[in-house]
Amino acid sequence: MAFFNRKDELTALSERLRSSRGEYFVLYGRRRVGKSELLRHFGEDCRQFYFEASAGSRLDQLEDLGAELSRFSGRAIYAEQPLSNWRAAFAAFSELLEGGQTMIVLDEFQFIARQEPEIGSLLNRFASEHADNPGLFLCLSGSDISFFEREVVGYGATTYGRRTGSLRLLPFPWREIGAFVPAWSIEERIRAWAVFGGVPYYLKEIDPENTLAEAIRRAVLYPDGLLREEPRFLLSQESRLREQATYMSCLRAIAGGDTRLNEIAQRVGRSAPDVRAFLEVLEEMGLIERRYPVTRATGKKVTYAVVDPFLRFWFRFVAPRESRLGTRRDSDRYLEESVMPGLDKFVSEDAFERVCQAWLGEELAAAEVGWWWGSIRRRENGQLRNRSYEADAVAVDGDGKAIALGSCKWPDAGNDRHVHEAAELDKLETIRQELDAPNAALYFFDRVGFSPRLEELASERDDVRLVLARDLA
Repeated sequence: MAFFNRKDELTALSERLRSSRGEYFVLYGRRRVGKSELLRHFGEDCRQFYFEASAGSRLDQLEDLGAELSRFSGRAIYAEQPLSNWRAAFAAFSELLEGGQTMIVLDEFQFIARQEPEIGSLLNRFASEHADNPGLFLCLSGSDISFFEREVVGYGATTYGRRTGSLRLLPFPWREIGAFVPAWSIEERIRAWAVFGGVPYYLKEIDPENTLAEAIRRAVLYPDGLLREEPRFLLSQESRLREQATYMSCLRAIAGGDTRLNEIAQRVGRSAPDVRAFLEVLEEMGLIERRYPVTRATGKKVTYAVVDPFLRFWFRFVAPRESRLGTRRDSDRYLEESVMPGLDKFVSEDAFERVCQAWLGEELAAAEVGWWWGSIRRRENGQLRNRSYEADAVAVDGDGKAIALGSCKWPDAGNDRHVHEAAELDKLETIRQELDAPNAALYFFDRVGFSPRLEELASERDDVRLVLARDLA
């Protein structure tokens, strides 16, 4: 499959390859995000020694390393007389540098570290010896995020003072899905991103010549689908996750709409302090995030959300019905009766709002864009009452001042999208007044169109702007 994008990441690697010093770089990120593909692709244009460690024993790893050294260098002795320890391995790496500038990649490094307690000290010594050698580009890579942030790039890590740079590889932004399905409409691309997210391994399961429904059927719902067990396997790769069932329950609760700590705790059946510890690990992994009203960075109004679209889809549609999806026939029926009829509602609840927020942030060069919610006191029938209000997208400047508010609607085929436009306008104007931002523009985002009245209003008022889904690319 073709290699897509990652231009900034390739630039970062290229700069280090051209460095005038010895480089010690760390590349890490969640499983399936494309680290190995990125490194292999970059290695096509440089002298790269690439070794992917396995979960085997220390001697198994050294034997595999010797075989790879033999293949790379052409010296049979590395295979015939296996390396006895990692000191010998680093001596072999020094010999590789005698052949010219070399990028040495130790992929899935966490497996090595679990078997070799002295690996941090050995790395430090090797990096120190070659600190002034521009021929060295050492790269550690891996998918155990907790391990890397604690033991490799964290302040207390043994190797903290030696590395010359680090990068956490993230999933693609939603726009990059176009490289995988170039002929699809913007609407269908947004739906596809809402289901598969931006992880390349997931996106390649979409056949651009087929339909999204078919991709969901074959990759996610069928018992033999490549992604059917993906969430379990993803969580099993993290060293800190000792109670996988509890983490799964937390993700299912959040994806199902229980977004506050106490709600999640009740759903999981654990105390709030216990659940908070589980949530912190999931947040560290980049699978969930804490959300605050965008105009305040802290406070008691925190909610939790599943960041990864695919996990959100899986825990919303697959996890609750998994026991009844034992055959392809069951999966076909469920897809037709539940998944596809409910997909637009699912897209509207989070994915489309995030797409609109990304567009708004770029359009206005905003410092930050996010959600806003809170209680506003208004006079109704002569009495003051507190009412809850929410805005799907609020852009703020560097001082935290709102510069735009947005309403994001992704109606399904049977929904009259114009019914609530007047109420939405009133809502945004009320929130704008509450935020003391009289000059903030009011944006309306919609999947297909707007009522004649709203279009007329937008033509009359400079502060009202209309944006269709097809304009978001």
